[in-house]
Amino acid sequence: MLLDLRLGGNSLSGQIPSEISKLSTLQGLSLEANSFEGAIPEQIFELKNLNGLRIQFNQFSGRIPDCISNLKSLQYLNLCGNKLNGSIPRSMANLNQLMSLDLSHNLLTGPISGSLVSGLKNLQMYLNLSHNMFVGSIPNEFSALEMVQSIDISNNNLYGSIPSALQGCKNLQYLDLSVNMLSGQLPVTLFPYLQLLTTLNISYNNLSGELPPNIAALKQLTSLDVSHNGLSGGIPESLGNLTKLKHLNLSFNRFDGPIPDIGIFQSINVSSLLGNPALCGSNHFSSCNSRSRRFSKKGLIIVVAFSSFCLLFLVVLAILVLKRRQKKNPSPQSDLYLKSEASFIPILKKFTQSELESATGLFSSENVIGSSNLSIVYKGRLEGTGQIIAVKKLNLMQFPLESDKCFLTELRTLTHLKHRNLVRVLGYAWESGRLKALALEFMENGNLETIIHDPDVSRSRWNLYERLRVCTSIASGLEYLHSGYDFPIVHCDLKPSNILLDKDWEAHVSDFGTSRMLGVHLPEQSSSSTSSAFQGTIGYMAPEFAYMRRVTTKVDVFSFGIVMMEFFTRKRPTRITEEDGVPLTLNQLVEKALDDGFCTALSIIDPEIYLSGKVEEEKAVGVLQLALSCTKFTAGDRPTMKEVLSSLLKLTDV
Repeated sequence: MLLDLRLGGNSLSGQIPSEISKLSTLQGLSLEANSFEGAIPEQIFELKNLNGLRIQFNQFSGRIPDCISNLKSLQYLNLCGNKLNGSIPRSMANLNQLMSLDLSHNLLTGPISGSLVSGLKNLQMYLNLSHNMFVGSIPNEFSALEMVQSIDISNNNLYGSIPSALQGCKNLQYLDLSVNMLSGQLPVTLFPYLQLLTTLNISYNNLSGELPPNIAALKQLTSLDVSHNGLSGGIPESLGNLTKLKHLNLSFNRFDGPIPDIGIFQSINVSSLLGNPALCGSNHFSSCNSRSRRFSKKGLIIVVAFSSFCLLFLVVLAILVLKRRQKKNPSPQSDLYLKSEASFIPILKKFTQSELESATGLFSSENVIGSSNLSIVYKGRLEGTGQIIAVKKLNLMQFPLESDKCFLTELRTLTHLKHRNLVRVLGYAWESGRLKALALEFMENGNLETIIHDPDVSRSRWNLYERLRVCTSIASGLEYLHSGYDFPIVHCDLKPSNILLDKDWEAHVSDFGTSRMLGVHLPEQSSSSTSSAFQGTIGYMAPEFAYMRRVTTKVDVFSFGIVMMEFFTRKRPTRITEEDGVPLTLNQLVEKALDDGFCTALSIIDPEIYLSGKVEEEKAVGVLQLALSCTKFTAGDRPTMKEVLSSLLKLTDV
């Protein structure tokens, strides 16, 4: 009697056969991370005993069938990462045993039905409807979700105000409403009820009014992002009393007055405050002049009027001067520039679209050297200099107009990052709504994915120490990202195809800015943040990122551990390994081999690595042990990249 069928993480394709309905005793069905396509077969919904259905990260299309309501016992439903469209069927409200529901990263439309939400009152883990095309307001029925721990409805087209009814979600720990069109003021009655909330993200909306001082009632809050709104007034000093608050982003609002000097504000990075020109009191802002506040209203009007006249005169004068100069010597198009941050902008070459088209043969498919759902990478040759470059053209479907600020802001950050094991950014091209592209240094020896898995590639050079050298280079680049800049930068999508090799076979980490261009930011001197703006790659994602969209530097540590295992065993993490009839993931395989003893651990090492003696054998097993420690389920149990780098350097010693 078959109770649980798990076929996830393989390379299965085509459609699910209708005969699956004959597995009438099935309680769990997991087909995630394959390439199944077409409509979800209605025969699945004849499996009345199912309590878990996980078919995420496939290519299913069409609508969610109404007959999904037949699964009365369903507790876990995950359909994320497909191409499902249409509205959520009303019948789904009858799935009143659901404990977690994930419909994110699809093409779903229509409003979020209040009756659907109220029917899901038994949700205990998470509700994720993010990265769809839902419209309408947030229904008041969310108040019925008293037990749910995580709500993510970000990256949709929701409008209206944030309902105070959310105060009914008393068990809520994670709330992400970012990248919508929400407006109005924050409900002051909301915060005292959300005593367990640790993460609140309301960035990239149209919110107005003041930030309520009683937001300090969120005593457990560790991350708060209200950036890119129209919030005004002073910054509540009470925020400084939140002792657990590690990540705070107030940028690009209309806050004014003095910046508090207690708590998190004592170490806050200027990037978290930018775009608020009326703030004062910090090293990067004007000093707060108390005398100016004692001006009479009449005096203030006179000063403002006189200043406006002077400003108008200067603007007219500047225009006349510029026009005269342009006639004599037309100036080139200015490089990356944002008025509110002029003093922080480095020089970065801006290419025109025609320049990159010329370099890549009109973005010819013959010049493609890499691709993903986020971008296509072309090999190009610059006219004039003949320099070979890599041109990374971003997919505008994944980087819409709303991401322009992130794109431009991140370009400034990327130009500050200088490390021998990071791929260098040479320039950019940007035309809003038409083109986003990066010009990168070209890596002659391709990527690590090819080195590991291409059957036509010779691996004679890849002995134990050469592989350790590459791993050390990768770790060095990651350690710099995590602790070598003003604030930690998390890659979020480390994998062999993102690790490039130059002419000397030195490893360089690439794509480390992509997640931040999609809005995944990690503020100053912190090791964690939250976002659902970035999907990652199956097999390399840490559990907390895959299921809770929680981003920490330990996410990269997990991915690096998987990459090390893959490099030293030449086994893919997404291919389930059958071991004595038991399905194992790559890190489970490594853990089992290490538990079974030294000889068993050696047996899973890539046979093309020649180990000459006991010392090298111990080092190889040591690599597996280090990699396994990087993939601990709990983020806090994993080492930091600095600790990983130190361990690798010891293993590298001959």
